[in-house]
Amino acid sequence: MQIVLFLIGSVFALLLEKYIFANNRYAWLGAVIPVLSIGIVTWLLVSARMTWGFADLIIGVVFVFFNFIFWSQGIALYQRRKKMHHARKA
Repeated sequence: MQIVLFLIGSVFALLLEKYIFANNRYAWLGAVIPVLSIGIVTWLLVSARMTWGFADLIIGVVFVFFNFIFWSQGIALYQRRKKMHHARKA
């Protein structure tokens, strides 16, 4: 059950990251969820809620990795939207 909740929360956080936080003119706002994800994964490992097994470590690393990927995609979406807006003005 914990894995299901973790996966649902991960998908929600990644979508929130890409389409809301990173997809705006403030690039630092997009860094909120990746930094929180590093903190959460570290807290889960230190508090023994997540074991130090190979599979758990891989899941944690992949989650953090995808957060940074979605952050860069959100920034690209904002840049594309900004470029289209300037093209419509001209």
